[in-house]
Amino acid sequence: MVHMVPAFLSDMRRPWLWLVSAICALLVLGLVGILIGMAMLEPQMPSGIDRVLLQAGMSLMLTAAAVAGSFSFTSDYRAGCFTRRVLLFQRGPAFAARVATTTSTALLVGATVGVLFGVSGELVTGAWGVTLQTVLAFACTAAMGSLWGFAIGSLIRGHMVSLFVVPLSLVLPGLLASRLGQAEKFLFPVLAADWADQIAVHIPASGSFVGAAIWLVVVIAVAYGVFLNRDLA
Repeated sequence: MVHMVPAFLSDMRRPWLWLVSAICALLVLGLVGILIGMAMLEPQMPSGIDRVLLQAGMSLMLTAAAVAGSFSFTSDYRAGCFTRRVLLFQRGPAFAARVATTTSTALLVGATVGVLFGVSGELVTGAWGVTLQTVLAFACTAAMGSLWGFAIGSLIRGHMVSLFVVPLSLVLPGLLASRLGQAEKFLFPVLAADWADQIAVHIPASGSFVGAAIWLVVVIAVAYGVFLNRDLA
C-alpha cells in the first residue's frame, strides 16, 4: 500500500470533492432552514420541535451524504478519471484513498451542519444550541451515509442510476415496514437513524452503532472485492 498516501493527498486536492461537499451541506442546511421557518410560522413553538427538527435534519444528512458519496465514485468513473487514477496508484490504493477522502470530507460537512444547526436554534428560536452530541451525531451520520453511498455507487457505476437507487436503499425499509416486521430494525438505514437519534439526546446506543458499522464493513468489503476483479471499461 505504498501508493496509499500519495493517492489520498491527490484525492484531497480534487475540486469536485469539495464542490460536492459544499453542495451537500448547503442542501441540508437549506431544507432544515425551511423546516425551521415553517415552525416559526406557528403562533406558538410546538413542544419538542427541537427533537423533530433534529431527526429531520439527520435524515436529510444521511440521504444527502449518501448521494454525495455515490457521486464521489460514479462521477470520476463516468469521466474516465478513476481509470487514470488506477494506472497511477493501482486499484487497491486508488479505491481505499477515495473511501478515506469521501469519509473525511463527510465528517467535516456533517460537523459543520451540526454546528450551524445548533447556532440556528439559538439565534432563531432560542430552543436549542450547539452541543457536542449534536455535532457528533451529524458528523457520524454524514460519514455513515457517504460510506453507504460510495459502496452502492461503486457497485452500480451508473451516475444517474445511483442518484435514484442510493436514496431508495435508505427509504425502502420504511416503505416495506409492514412486510418486514421485526427484521426492519436490523437494516442499515434504521440502525443508523436509531443511533444518531439516541446519541443526540445523550442516550448510549452502542448496539445500533455496531449494527450499522457491520453493514458498512460488509458493503465496503464487497464493493472493494468487486472493484479489484471487475473490468474498469
